[in-house]
Amino acid sequence: MKQGHTEPGCSIAFLGMDGVGKSTLAQELERRLTQRGRPVALLSRREYLKKQPDGFAGATITGLYEGSLRTLYGFAGLGDGGTLGERFPPPPADLMARDFEMLLDGAEITSNDPRALTASMLCEIAGHMMFRTAVVLPAVAQGQVVIEDTHGIKMVVKQYLLATSLLAPGDPLQARLDAVLELALELLRPADAASSLAVVVHTDPEIAYERRIRQKGRVGGMEHYGPVGRAADRDSYLDLQSSSQKIFDRIGDRWDCLRADLTDAQDQEQLTSTRRAVDDILAAVERLRDGRGHGATTGSPVAPTTEGVNQ
Repeated sequence: MKQGHTEPGCSIAFLGMDGVGKSTLAQELERRLTQRGRPVALLSRREYLKKQPDGFAGATITGLYEGSLRTLYGFAGLGDGGTLGERFPPPPADLMARDFEMLLDGAEITSNDPRALTASMLCEIAGHMMFRTAVVLPAVAQGQVVIEDTHGIKMVVKQYLLATSLLAPGDPLQARLDAVLELALELLRPADAASSLAVVVHTDPEIAYERRIRQKGRVGGMEHYGPVGRAADRDSYLDLQSSSQKIFDRIGDRWDCLRADLTDAQDQEQLTSTRRAVDDILAAVERLRDGRGHGATTGSPVAPTTEGVNQ
């Protein structure tokens, strides 16, 4: 590289169900890019917030995250007739703290409000837009390859499914939820096809569940329908993850995403699949650097699962 010349940066983000292997792919991609001498930044909004960022951008991103969390859980009904929000610590509280996470995970939620979940979707969209504007794009402008292990659309899709599950057929709120999801698909799509890439990661939901249990001993609080009063069990996990993956597949078609299949269940086969997927992503990164686009390959069409994801 000529002295004083900076190679163009780019951003890569993964989307797929919980436990599919996004973090594994992101870490392996980071390792391989570093070996090639490329400047790499492995970023996530959650890790960014854990560092308690200061300044205008940090305060704004933190505020939007808290707004999303408070509206997601705050109106959740409890068995004693109260709401979970009544047990929240008042601002300014650290909602990333372990004790707050334990409060959410341990709550016996019996119901939730789909209108509050709609508001949570809007906060989530705004939060990820701000994170992209204040953190991701400046790093790309400096020539870094920015890797996000989870694309911002993932949480919005799960919030959408949680809210939809609360509605009766024909409820007029469904059209509003569809409109918010459609807004998210436009606002959170890869910013620039010449410098950004989204990767849809696939596996069987049963395999993802088993990986989750092996890794953490349990599934996370937002990985099932528990936040809307349903059981927080294996079937609930599989239901939410299967439904979300169908939407991710439709998003992949619409955004022209790369595809990575990590369905192989055995450890050695999974390692081979991971390496093969990273090889494909690295080739796409080189095409972006050369100005040839990422050359995404799409899978077979998936039947629409919601009116909110249209071609």
